[in-house]
Amino acid sequence: MLRNLLTFCVLGVCVASIPAAAQESIDAYLAEEYQSAPENTGTPAGQETDPADTTLPPEPPSAEPSPAAPPPATEAERDGLLEGWHVELTGYFRAPLALGISSRPGPDTYNPETEELEGSKKMQVSYGPNRTVDSSYYSFAYTRLQEQDWVEVYVHAKKKHVDAAVGWLGYWLAAAGYRNYDASWAPAMAYLTLDTDVELDPGFKPNVALTVGAFWPRFGSFPKYDTYMLGQFRHVGEQIKLTLPINPDLTVAIVQGFGTGRDGSFNIQVNPLYAGKTGVDLLHYYNIQLTYKKYLDIGLHYNNEWTTDATLWEQAQLGSGKSYTEDISKAHLSVVGVELGLSAPYAGRLWFSPSYISVKNGWAIPQGTEVMHSLGGAGIATNYMAWSKSPPDSTGTGSMFNVGFLYENTLSGIQGKEPTSALPEVTLNLFGLFTEARRDLPEGTTISQDGVKQFKYGADVTVQPLTWLAFMLRYDEVDYDLDNPGYVFSVITPRLVFCSHFLSGESIYIQYSRYFYGDKMVLAAEWPWGTPLMAGGDIIQGGRYSGSKPDEDVVKLQASVAF
Repeated sequence: MLRNLLTFCVLGVCVASIPAAAQESIDAYLAEEYQSAPENTGTPAGQETDPADTTLPPEPPSAEPSPAAPPPATEAERDGLLEGWHVELTGYFRAPLALGISSRPGPDTYNPETEELEGSKKMQVSYGPNRTVDSSYYSFAYTRLQEQDWVEVYVHAKKKHVDAAVGWLGYWLAAAGYRNYDASWAPAMAYLTLDTDVELDPGFKPNVALTVGAFWPRFGSFPKYDTYMLGQFRHVGEQIKLTLPINPDLTVAIVQGFGTGRDGSFNIQVNPLYAGKTGVDLLHYYNIQLTYKKYLDIGLHYNNEWTTDATLWEQAQLGSGKSYTEDISKAHLSVVGVELGLSAPYAGRLWFSPSYISVKNGWAIPQGTEVMHSLGGAGIATNYMAWSKSPPDSTGTGSMFNVGFLYENTLSGIQGKEPTSALPEVTLNLFGLFTEARRDLPEGTTISQDGVKQFKYGADVTVQPLTWLAFMLRYDEVDYDLDNPGYVFSVITPRLVFCSHFLSGESIYIQYSRYFYGDKMVLAAEWPWGTPLMAGGDIIQGGRYSGSKPDEDVVKLQASVAF
């Protein structure tokens, strides 16, 4: 009901504004068509004249008087231009309140001689992500229990075979106080999709879809941990998708894409027109997917990202002596993998996705491909290849073997019933993600580990006694280094969920998470080679409480909706 009301309100505004905007644009369009000799004012369209400029505009190209204004567009002409178009609004948001609760001495009781806080302990309530180890989206430790603010809003103008979309994305809700000016509240995506059906034989109608613009194609999505086994591509580029309906039960889809990730820096002290300096990564990807009824989905995937842009070398210098010829021009990030989905009556659904990643000089590829909780080769290099900004110790080069799995079944599925007709409903999920990273380290490196094995897994059970009420219990365990004890933590999380209907896209929930930490899971924790254990932990968890135990008790209230 909430989704329908929200969509109705927004579409009402859009529908109310369309006729006026359409009237203005169509009249202007027809006026331009009827007018054979437009007046030249000497000012480009959309550019204001300078009040201080006394230069007269050039004379019109013809001394003949301008033709009379054209007659207004008729209703039939306006309807013809707008025929088939409609506007849609889609999106998603989550708005969480997370509070970490702990008993600690005050920060002003720090004794520099003992390097400890020596005051009496009192209860503190803090911003949850500051004192947990699983809140960073770009770390293997991410469990999605402490996910943070995120909003997506897309406006689509559609007609048959056409979808033009503009999207706004942002990750920080500023109304509560602190303003984050890097939160991307600006148009982030804009793309156009054209598709056509070509009937080759009676009943056989392949579809070809071409998309061009700024958009995020994605493959191997792992919703339980909100990451990608194969890749999400943050790029400006193109994608061609050929869908072949072999028969009513069997469909084959072939996808090819090419584009660029953009990395840059902005100097606020320079004229805004010239303050940005940008270099590009090149990337391409291929995916073949076969779908048989509701029982089988299998996809084969490959993508590669590299760069030959010398601008990235200029930005990476900073006295480091990194070589464009030997380091940047040979850098790459490649992924090959499989995504398999199997469903069977009564038995539930199994999703399984192995992938292999090869990276060379990962630090030279800052973004473009998001995979395994990492953004670009730089993310892979930092998270798994012991990159510490010291090329003699590590160049961010190596390989990874990854496996993700998810099994789901429901009480209604076991009973052979439709989920919409069965209450109470019970849903079980079993899930996990394993990775083994092997590092190609330079000779003479001070890093002793030539690789790392990491494994996280969990299970949750959701009981839905009423259409508007559910209860979930979840368990997670994360082992950051299977070969070294202490880099481990586990979480038990009960959650109470309210929604309009148990199959709807919106919910409000309150949850409590109880954490249990290994000895080496501390605030602002570091690997033995000095890099943060959790991406960003050295920044958000630095200070007087560095090295102490993270919060064991976290309470969270969150609203989320997909519309």
